[in-house]
Amino acid sequence: MLYRKLGNTGYDISTIGFGTWQIGGGRWDIPSEKEIITLLQDANNVGINIFDVAVVYGQYKDSQGYLQSRSQEFLGKAFVHSRQQVIYCLKLGQFDEYSHRHNYNPKRIVEQFLQSLRRLQTDYVDIALIHAPSIQFVKDGKAITILQTLQALGHIKNIGYSFEAEPEHVSEAIKQPIDVIMLQYNLLDTQCEKVIEQARLHGIGVLVGGPLKRGYLTGKFRKLDDLPKKDDYWQLNINLNKEKVETLLKQVDFLLEQYSTPENLRRESLNFVLKQPGVASCIIGHRCIDEVLENIQLIKKDTTTIFHC
Repeated sequence: MLYRKLGNTGYDISTIGFGTWQIGGGRWDIPSEKEIITLLQDANNVGINIFDVAVVYGQYKDSQGYLQSRSQEFLGKAFVHSRQQVIYCLKLGQFDEYSHRHNYNPKRIVEQFLQSLRRLQTDYVDIALIHAPSIQFVKDGKAITILQTLQALGHIKNIGYSFEAEPEHVSEAIKQPIDVIMLQYNLLDTQCEKVIEQARLHGIGVLVGGPLKRGYLTGKFRKLDDLPKKDDYWQLNINLNKEKVETLLKQVDFLLEQYSTPENLRRESLNFVLKQPGVASCIIGHRCIDEVLENIQLIKKDTTTIFHC
């Protein structure tokens, strides 16, 4: 595994990160808890040191009706005895995985944070991000102030925001005293290219989510029948906007013609992201160790230069 500086945070992070949305189940078909914990530990053993998780990943209601996160629980169990070997990137603010409803009220943010610490079996997190706020909430700045307070108390090392492919949001965010930005950037979503450079010049670390466009850019799917409908995520997206899914599949089909094979498409997708100065890591939702190993091998060494701010 190769590593890059994460802005001015002082962290050297793996250029391939581990996103834990899919392993939480709920909308995704997953193996047993034992297999998932082994997967997380194996990923760390081969060099992945940054693990991304949100309150709504693997969301379920416990016996008292309180919303919990399986993804957080799995991480806590996997690394309870090796906490110093991993970097947790925690996203806060959303409370419903399906509708993406949010609540950035200070009391709710603190409650989510404390519950996350309990599930992760830790007394601090390395990175905490406000999860997918509107530009109005970014400009307001109240949510990030809560994270600043928790940071001052020593419970969080670095703070910031997590966005989709929203350059305007990033431009507003980097005006604030933050350390890390997560955003969506890939072969199909290039809107944030310029603001990645702006973040780099501000010394802000950049994490890229969705480098494989939630599976589209793996090259495994060329038509609707190829999609793994046992995952509720895919079936729901087809039901909500079939035309959008078909348009994305056509775009992928064009790229496959250009790059010849699914493996070449995956290689180009990852290296496209990592060639962008300022990007520290691709956060990918791995579901087996073979995917982890392949993605590590796909990265060209000439794209893994450490960019200093």
